[in-house]
Amino acid sequence: MDIRSLTCFVAVAEDLHFRRAAERLHITQPALSQRIRVLEDEIGTPLLARDRRHVALTPAGAALLAPARAAVANANLAKVQALRAVRGEVGRLRLGFTVIAFYGLLPAAVRIYRSRFPDVVVELAEMNSPALERALAAGEIDVGVLHPPVATPELSLRSLPGQRLVLALPRTHPLARRPVIKVRDLAGEPFLIAPRAIGPNIYDRVIALFRSCGVSPNIVQEATPMTTLVGLVAAGVGMGFVTEGLATVARRGVAFCRVSPEAPMVPMAAAWRGPKLSAAGERFLQVVNEQLGRRSG
Repeated sequence: MDIRSLTCFVAVAEDLHFRRAAERLHITQPALSQRIRVLEDEIGTPLLARDRRHVALTPAGAALLAPARAAVANANLAKVQALRAVRGEVGRLRLGFTVIAFYGLLPAAVRIYRSRFPDVVVELAEMNSPALERALAAGEIDVGVLHPPVATPELSLRSLPGQRLVLALPRTHPLARRPVIKVRDLAGEPFLIAPRAIGPNIYDRVIALFRSCGVSPNIVQEATPMTTLVGLVAAGVGMGFVTEGLATVARRGVAFCRVSPEAPMVPMAAAWRGPKLSAAGERFLQVVNEQLGRRSG
């Protein structure tokens, strides 16, 4: 029992007139009559009593009308929902991100996306960059905002603006009074850094910054994520680099200073598995690009 035949039946049952029903459906009257005959043959009983002047519902036709209307309505709704899914207006978006990524434009982008596409369920997951790669490769998330380069070849990337590193140090430290701290003046200071396994690119660039100034950093503890590192700074354990986005959040007892030579950038990118991003993912990145445009403007 196909939906097109049920649609034809409903039209005739409502108009009780074959010509008007055919005009409403934009088909010929013989084609409409054929649809009704096929439906009656399939059900095994007449649905319409007709002569040259009148069309009326049989008891079987009267019983079929309500469920036929419901079936046609559900089919139309299913078509609309399917097209909305293709356009990224309904469904699910599983978004992974690093702590660093969330101290930037990501919260505003998520809020705007949710308000713009309320029928898309947004699932958020925070994890470090290597874990995001694994989750993307396993199909556990749709989009990950992480820190390239990546080691997983099947991932596609779209670059996002990076964040500059700044030095977090105890506010009571003598160096905290300087507008810009020279890296060579950090010699011997207790230093905190994320493990190389979490972000080898940034780890290596920070170490290279020290070595370019003839300094070997005195690493007293590895710490991740950066929010934990800031907490350790507040506790007086040492000092370490965090992103400028994280530095915008005031933390009692912690100062954030630029260094000379300038600290490296933390690269950012949106990543997904395969060459094609999902429609919901594309919609989300459109919102991100809008936010970037407002910032640059």
